[in-house]
Amino acid sequence: MRRSLALIAVAAAVAAASAVVVVGMSSGDGAGASTGQTTDAGALPSTGALPSGHPSLAATDAGEPSTVATATSSALAQLEGENGADPGNVKVLLDLGNAYFMQQRLQQAEQAFSQALAQDPGNTAAQVGLAMVWHARGDSKRAEKTLVALVKDHPDDQDAHYSLAIVYFSDGRTDLARQEWQTAARIDPSSVTGRRSQSFVDLIDGNESAAPAAGN
Repeated sequence: MRRSLALIAVAAAVAAASAVVVVGMSSGDGAGASTGQTTDAGALPSTGALPSGHPSLAATDAGEPSTVATATSSALAQLEGENGADPGNVKVLLDLGNAYFMQQRLQQAEQAFSQALAQDPGNTAAQVGLAMVWHARGDSKRAEKTLVALVKDHPDDQDAHYSLAIVYFSDGRTDLARQEWQTAARIDPSSVTGRRSQSFVDLIDGNESAAPAAGN
C-alpha cells in the first residue's frame, strides 16, 4: 500500500514532462519534450486529494490505465525507435525515461535516465528523473539526498524543488513539502509546474477550492 501511494504521489513530479512526451509524439514533433519544458495535459482523472485536473499513475476505478498512461504507451514505439537510431540523444533518453516511468516500468526508466546522465553528467532533468524512480521503488532516502543536493547547487531548478516536495510530502513532512512547493511556485508562477506547485500549497493551507482547474 505504501509503495502504491508513493507511485501516485511521485507522478506529480513528472506529470508535466510526460504530458509533453504524449503531445509531442502524437503530433510527430518531439521539440521541447525534455523535463523542464512543460505543457498542460488537459483534463485527466484526479486522484484522492490531489488538485483538480492533476494527472497520476493511478488506474481508473474500472481497472483501466489512465489517459496519460495509454497515450504514453502509444509513444513508446516511436521513442524506442529514435533511441535505437541515435542512442546518444539526451532529449530522446529523457523522453523515454518519462514514458517508461508513466508506464511504471521503473527499471527501464532508470536505465534511460542513467544513459542520459552518462551522456550529459550535469543534466539536472536526468538526476530528477532518477530520484523519482528511486522514490517510486521505496528508496526515499536516496531520492531525498539527490534532490537536496540539486536544489543546493541549482536553487532555481523548479522541477528539483517540486520533486523534493513530493518526497517530503510522501514521508509525511508536510511543512517541508509546502516550503519546496512554495519555492517552485515562486521560481515561475506562470508555468505548469509553478501553477501545480501553488495548487499544492493551497491544498495544504486548506484552500483546495483555489486549486487551478484542468487546462488552466
